[in-house]
Amino acid sequence: MNALNLLLGLARRSGYIRSCIAGSVQNYRFLSGRGLAPKCPLSFLREERGSPAPADATVELPSVLGGGGGTRPEEMAYLAVVTRLLQPRTIFEIGTFTGLTTCAFAINAPPDARVITLDLPPDFSTQQLGTSEFIDSDKGLVEERSLGLYLRRFGLEGRCTQLLCDSMAFDPAPYLGVVELGFIDGAHALPFVVNDTEKMAAMLTDRGLVFWHDYGGMGEFGPLTAYLEGLSKRAPLYRVPFTSLAWTTGRDLKAALLPARERQRAAPLRASETRRV
Repeated sequence: MNALNLLLGLARRSGYIRSCIAGSVQNYRFLSGRGLAPKCPLSFLREERGSPAPADATVELPSVLGGGGGTRPEEMAYLAVVTRLLQPRTIFEIGTFTGLTTCAFAINAPPDARVITLDLPPDFSTQQLGTSEFIDSDKGLVEERSLGLYLRRFGLEGRCTQLLCDSMAFDPAPYLGVVELGFIDGAHALPFVVNDTEKMAAMLTDRGLVFWHDYGGMGEFGPLTAYLEGLSKRAPLYRVPFTSLAWTTGRDLKAALLPARERQRAAPLRASETRRV
């Protein structure tokens, strides 16, 4: 019994039990028909968009033994295949953390694609805030992260542009209407999720896709889940079955969140303008 208690204590410290419980809650909600409707983005791209697989129809995933970050391997595999099928010219990620998911985007994107990733400066401390702006689990991640660790380890710094800024203060103007693949996995408190979603909507192209991470969670993640489910009443949002990924198209997100004037400002730029951004 003592040995079992010790193992449980170690598991709690590593966050393993919390992760298992969170995954079980997400799967229960899915199996019971609650929340966003399930839809596979890969089937959408192949069948509804007619996106052909490239000649080298394989994907590559960065692999590490533990401590890689919050995106599970099966979730990273979905994002990697989407990158291959969509062939985006510009990818924008909110929430770099260790950079493992950033690596998956960079490895599978076209050689001339821009991969832009946004996170807080490495010397940022939540102690500077003096408020409860971050949920508790995010506070720990901010304090303990090794920003962009795997970009350096895999030699991919040159494939990515690292932006160091609080997403609340980030100005999306240089990227309006040019992002073809977006990933939102920054701070999970509701004000950040709303801010990041609205700014991503302005940056997306109509043909683009956007993914949110950590959908379906309860507790501290409950407001994020509730926000996306509320947003689904204004735009068709879906969840990737048996993952914490939610997604929609740029066209649908922009129609839901941006007034007509803003949608015009965020219209795709001409090719010559795109290269200068």
